[in-house]
Amino acid sequence: MAGHQLDISLAHSAARSRVPDRRAAHAPAARPRTARGAARPRSIAYPHRRSPEQLSRFAQILAEVLAGERPAQQVRPLLARRAYELLLRRAGGYACARRPRLRRAVVHTPEPDVAEVSAVVDCDTRCRAFALRVAYAQHAWLCTHIETDLCRAAGR
Repeated sequence: MAGHQLDISLAHSAARSRVPDRRAAHAPAARPRTARGAARPRSIAYPHRRSPEQLSRFAQILAEVLAGERPAQQVRPLLARRAYELLLRRAGGYACARRPRLRRAVVHTPEPDVAEVSAVVDCDTRCRAFALRVAYAQHAWLCTHIETDLCRAAGR
């Protein structure tokens, strides 16, 4: 019996040796060592990238503002001045009997510090669309532009 268990363990170790080690393929490359006090080259990095899920949630919140379900003042810190003015003019334009629901959001990142989101919103029997541009500026992410399918400002 003991010899049989040994043969099985050898077979398992032989099978493992044929399978490539996945950890080795994904291991980060070793950094070259620099002298103490030497300046390391810094690349531009945006450590606070917005994930597609975060941008989709932001689109849902903006849809609620456009439907009049949420006050625009709640999202004021996340918007540039021009985008906030556009949102105020269109707030309530997507009015519907129930809360609007984001059906689809497509995120495109043309540059590392810019994201563009196209969204389709279900408003009762009608679907509406809007797009927004989010940029990394002054150490924060700001929505810099909003476009909607409304031809004119709501209520005017």
